[in-house]
Amino acid sequence: MFLIGSACFAYGSFAANWSALLKPDMATASFIGVVFFVGSLFFTAAAGLQLLEAINGDIADLGTGPSGQRRAWRWWAWKPRNAGYLSSLIQFAGTLLFNLNTGNALLRGLGWVQEDVLIWTPDMIGSICFLGASYLALMEISHGWWSFEPRQVAWWVVMINVAGSIAFQVSALYGFFPPPPDASWSWNANLWTFVGALCFFVASYLMIPELFDADADKAVSLSPDERLSA
Repeated sequence: MFLIGSACFAYGSFAANWSALLKPDMATASFIGVVFFVGSLFFTAAAGLQLLEAINGDIADLGTGPSGQRRAWRWWAWKPRNAGYLSSLIQFAGTLLFNLNTGNALLRGLGWVQEDVLIWTPDMIGSICFLGASYLALMEISHGWWSFEPRQVAWWVVMINVAGSIAFQVSALYGFFPPPPDASWSWNANLWTFVGALCFFVASYLMIPELFDADADKAVSLSPDERLSA
């Protein structure tokens, strides 16, 4: 879902800046707006599932507890001291704001003040949420404020997500609608959205080998009997 959402944002920003390279009906303002909105929905769905995983921990594997009984699935929890949970929660909030941002962008006939309130404000706050969530994820894997682990796939996932969040934040700064609007601001906003979306796309793809690495580490830690039962 993160891959699809990132691809939608990459396409929308590319089409907005380089429409001449695409078919006319695939680069209209209305079509681009819908692509952005659909992408935001995939981001929200993915972030919601990630939050559930953070809430349930190993329960996400749908396994059983030490007593052999299946553990109860939880739909909500409050873990203010858990960096992974806070990262997922803040990112989920950011995706909801992007839903507002991209949904309101479909409205027509808005003045520049309305555009700032309905489109730019949720974009700016949502980008801040993504930036904060990315850094919390870095703290989680670093077990501290910072780490340098280029041989770990998880580290690259987090660092590329941080880069994407920074790009989205720059895009949001350029997304402000001054009176009168400056066309170059819009172009720069789309450019940085494109850069951020590519970062999120790559990071999302790297989550796949990261998953297999985690499964391999888990298998190594199991006893022979546990491996057979798994």
